[in-house]
Amino acid sequence: MRRAQVFIIVLLLLTLVPLQAAAQADSDLILRLSRDFGYSSGMGKIQGVFSMKVTGPGDLVRVDFYIDDQNIGTVSQAPFNLRFQTDEYGVGQHKLYALGYTSSGSELRSNEILVEFVSAGEGAQAGMRIAYPILAIVFGVMLFSFVVVFISSGKARHTPPGTQRNYGAAGGAICPRCGRPYTRHVLSPNMLVGKLERCPFCGKWAIVRARPLAELRAAEEAELENDEAQAPVQDAEEHLRQEMDESRFQDL
Repeated sequence: MRRAQVFIIVLLLLTLVPLQAAAQADSDLILRLSRDFGYSSGMGKIQGVFSMKVTGPGDLVRVDFYIDDQNIGTVSQAPFNLRFQTDEYGVGQHKLYALGYTSSGSELRSNEILVEFVSAGEGAQAGMRIAYPILAIVFGVMLFSFVVVFISSGKARHTPPGTQRNYGAAGGAICPRCGRPYTRHVLSPNMLVGKLERCPFCGKWAIVRARPLAELRAAEEAELENDEAQAPVQDAEEHLRQEMDESRFQDL
């Protein structure tokens, strides 16, 4: 009997301990720091515009925010967030924390966050050190795309007019200069309003968007009609050129 009682008591203790821990966790005042605009490193160095954000119990009615024991602002309604600019404070190590007040009159102190405010110049230099490799990769990819598009565009130069084409995953475009349709390259640079492409027929670079298949088929038929219309003119020019060449050998 006693063993059963002891077993029940142990079960009750095991049940109450997590509940008590959860209640304590709900009453905690938790401070977090987020970057709005500026520089932050994994070593705790920050510069720019940041926000202190507090979460706490449901009856939280006011939060005072502090930097080095200096009250920098009070928020009296959720969300309990406060924005600040690091340049308004001295360069060096700083301690951030908050004090919260509940409707029952309890005062809660948050965790402390230790950060180092750096100058705007140091923040800009650190940011550029991060940006340079990214920019190098971006420009490298763009250069590779230009080379690929330039090489691949030459393969379609000898496509006969009127040939029906498969425009692939990136779709087809119509050259704004010569009016001939061609396939857009998957790797060509995306310029938001369209892809930067080189027409394989006239060599003109342009930002072109994907056109509906019906327009592409109409452009295929149009290039065939234009080619047939130009053929008599080209034949006449060739005939005149031959007559001029032969006249040079005739006796005057």
